[in-house]
Amino acid sequence: MKRREFVAGLAATPFLAAGRVGAESLRDHPIGLILVGVSWCQFCKGAASALQAAAGPVDLPLLVASQDGRPIDPIADCVDARGHPLAREIPQVPTLLFVHIPSQEVIARIEGYRNPRAYLARVKSTLIAAAEAGYA
Repeated sequence: MKRREFVAGLAATPFLAAGRVGAESLRDHPIGLILVGVSWCQFCKGAASALQAAAGPVDLPLLVASQDGRPIDPIADCVDARGHPLAREIPQVPTLLFVHIPSQEVIARIEGYRNPRAYLARVKSTLIAAAEAGYA
């Protein structure tokens, strides 16, 4: 991982840990994230890097589903998206799925990636909207 991406990911971490969607409230929410991407995609790698830096400190479940079956740096663990019931139909990468864990329902998605700060701001606003919709 490049130092600049790492530092940007750490700087963006407060987007998830601040406000109503803080670390304690996230542990109580039954929402998980599935990042669908491919190992060779630079945008997928950027999204994975930002999510790893932000989701880890708040214990937000994160699954990487790779369409080519290979890990997406910097996250070494992945599942093959072609065999995953929620990820196999996703044509655009990177796509982040927000899943209500008890019902296994996809409640929201984010397609694409620009930079860590903008990406994690979208993640935070989506988590807030899910909490307000009663998925908490």
